[in-house]
Amino acid sequence: MKPPIEIGNKFKEKFTTKYRALDKSEIPENYKVLPIEYKKEEIGKYHVIFWHRLLRNLYDLPIEIECEIQDKSHQRSIDVQKVFLRKTHENNNWEAIGIDETTSIAIQAGKTKPFPVNWKYLVRLPFGGVVELATSDKNTMFYIAQLIFHGHDKKSDSREVETFINDLLGEANRLKGQLFNPMKEFERQEGIGQYLLFNVYLSNYLSAKTMLDTAETLETELQQEFLRYDARTSDLYDDEKRKHINQYMLTCGMYYCSAISFFFMALEGFINLVFHAFLKKKFRDKEYRVEQRFDLEQKLRLMSILCDGFNENKDLPAEVLLGFKKLKNYRNSLFHSKVEDSLKGLCFVEDGFVYTYEMDEYKDHFLPAHKIKLTVSDAIEVKKLVDDILYYILESMNPNTRNTTETYILKEPHIQITLLETGELAVGKSGM
Repeated sequence: MKPPIEIGNKFKEKFTTKYRALDKSEIPENYKVLPIEYKKEEIGKYHVIFWHRLLRNLYDLPIEIECEIQDKSHQRSIDVQKVFLRKTHENNNWEAIGIDETTSIAIQAGKTKPFPVNWKYLVRLPFGGVVELATSDKNTMFYIAQLIFHGHDKKSDSREVETFINDLLGEANRLKGQLFNPMKEFERQEGIGQYLLFNVYLSNYLSAKTMLDTAETLETELQQEFLRYDARTSDLYDDEKRKHINQYMLTCGMYYCSAISFFFMALEGFINLVFHAFLKKKFRDKEYRVEQRFDLEQKLRLMSILCDGFNENKDLPAEVLLGFKKLKNYRNSLFHSKVEDSLKGLCFVEDGFVYTYEMDEYKDHFLPAHKIKLTVSDAIEVKKLVDDILYYILESMNPNTRNTTETYILKEPHIQITLLETGELAVGKSGM
């Protein structure tokens, strides 16, 4: 178990003297548990792990731990048995409650192991009342409840219960940044066994395909609205008709453009996920900051060298790099919206004659600079370029790495990452 984070002996002694943890001999008999609604929402703002750490620092181990033991029968059904471990007076010694002899022998022999799912603390209030601080729903919910037993009822203890909660929340508010900071802990990877990554590649790739499947029909509707009025006629001088023309002139092509954008975002997500999952341990050092310092092109070029499970001798084909650069440049023109990329046309006056020149005739574009000129063929071409780059990356992997990538990164909505004791990462449903 991870050592508790130091929160200050002065506070700890003051708090635990006023609110003392019960030991097993002091647990009331025949008590009922009454959930406390007082400041429930404020308590719920803190994650369960925060309360675990705070109470662990204050009172050390809980008085009781609920465990599950799974025993697979010959019929392949899973029989879940609950076992309660109660802390004794001896250090690191527990007694089992609600366990049969067969299970007890199996645990002692190491054939099965209790899996903790909930914990519980019992705390004595100054005037004799007792509160329960515990988790439920397999350690996903934290709650505070009042024990109702002979000699103490809800009415007589309500004020000191509220005082206790106010004191506890006061310290929770004071220590919230110290006891639990998920992003910093993720960056340090301290105490984290597993984490889930949302599959941005798959989300964007499926969005791109869905958009592409419907884009042609939707773009036809936009084009029909754009051509409803003729800008070469007097329609141009009708305010309402001109607004209608302008609106659809500016929106035509947006479905093709969206599909193209999603395909590029899918590619970016795929490269970043692969880079994160397989980056060699020696390059994960904070001083290198490879994942943050390298741009997408550098990651693509150096992936086979910096990542485990790749053929280092496989060169990046010129056509793959060229395709990537085309995509990157077009993506930059869309997202950065530079003036020169938005330049539509020039107007010249020569000897009294007026000439207009469309800049698309001058610029050598991979795709039209203005989305109204995009077609379904343009979106399909982008999809092919993305697929070619993905295929090259997969071809660069050894069989095990490729199988892992195809099984999880190409298919699963959430990617499970396990942090091994060696400091390396394992992708997929590996055991803790």
